[in-house]
Amino acid sequence: MDRLLRLLVTAPGVYLLAIGLRLLWALLVPVIPVSDSVAYDAFALNIWQHGTYGWEADQPGSYWAVGTSGIYAGLYLIFGHHYWPVVALNIALSVGILFFTGRLCRIFFSDRRVSQWCMVLLALWPTGILFVTVLASELLFMFFSLAGFYFFVTTGVRQPMRLLFAGILLAAAYYVRPLITVGIIIFAVACAVQLQQRPLAVLVRTLCCFLVLTLLVAPWAYRNYQLYDDFVPMSSNGGAVFWMGNSPGSNGGYAEIPPEVTAQADSTYEMSQILKTRALDYIKAEPQAFIQRTLYKLVRFHSYETIGVNWNAEGIKARFGEGAVLPMKVATQAYWLLLVCSGIAGLMVYLYQAGWARVATHPFLLSWGANAGIHALIASQDRYHLPSVPFIAAFAAFALVAVLERMRRRRALHSAGEDALAQTH
Repeated sequence: MDRLLRLLVTAPGVYLLAIGLRLLWALLVPVIPVSDSVAYDAFALNIWQHGTYGWEADQPGSYWAVGTSGIYAGLYLIFGHHYWPVVALNIALSVGILFFTGRLCRIFFSDRRVSQWCMVLLALWPTGILFVTVLASELLFMFFSLAGFYFFVTTGVRQPMRLLFAGILLAAAYYVRPLITVGIIIFAVACAVQLQQRPLAVLVRTLCCFLVLTLLVAPWAYRNYQLYDDFVPMSSNGGAVFWMGNSPGSNGGYAEIPPEVTAQADSTYEMSQILKTRALDYIKAEPQAFIQRTLYKLVRFHSYETIGVNWNAEGIKARFGEGAVLPMKVATQAYWLLLVCSGIAGLMVYLYQAGWARVATHPFLLSWGANAGIHALIASQDRYHLPSVPFIAAFAAFALVAVLERMRRRRALHSAGEDALAQTH
């Protein structure tokens, strides 16, 4: 058993485990788009076939960030309208997520064991496995952001090239989800405080990174300016998502746009602006309810994780029958609850060992907290916490390493006691 565990936590072992589980899932379950996947597929087809990003070929828009659909459109251009290239991309992204999470763990925990066990936890993560047969933004965003952060925080030879890579990768993440800008600031602070890099050098590196990102995003922002006659750097759904989480009767998650707003607005941007105004008016009218709702959404953000099953539901039913859906939901939910509870436990252990100052500036905790806090203010559901999972898994791995170390010490003390007892006889 010990030899198996040692093999599992080595880099080749964990990569083989991750790839094997994801390949097995991809071979068993067909890709049948539902919900958001249908939208990404339609957007990608319009980009590929008509050069237009939007629901209709003659109606350009930018309700969602274009990055995910743009990448799928590129795959369709090369391979035709097939889903297996998306599955292959998702498996490759999963391996990249493991690699860069492991590298960042080594940098910010200075413990190879934390890195290794974190990668194991991510390799076994059910939702990460299930998402290889889903058309979605989550794996893309996680890969681009983690890779960008790694190149941003590392210094040494070929620093200008590393910085360029960081800017390109983080711009790619921005094209998938614009919230990446918060993460850049968090990791810049961590460079100065956690890694003791020179503040001026960190500031220059941060500004250069934002400059690269701005230059790469500018063409899309200009396209949107021509479309809406206003500054919309990426997506136009911000106000709508804000309203979904802050409207009368909201459950904190997705809500249908009122038909009268859709009819009133000439574009998704105008619709989003109307909904933002409604949300702000509602918050001003009921500030206490806003505070309660925000706290509820913070809990909701962490409470469940069944989106991988929901978005694979048709494929699961086609392969295993409808009765398989519920057990899979139970399994993914159980793993998530175990992971998040272990992550909180690891955070407490890290706090005990490193102290408040170290914990308060740790980029993994700040990234986790920022993602949770932002969605507590706007809308919250289980898929929104997925980009935080590598950081939660890292703290869970820290807790696991602490437990394993305690067990090792107990065995060593027990063995030493037995040796001492044997010598006395």
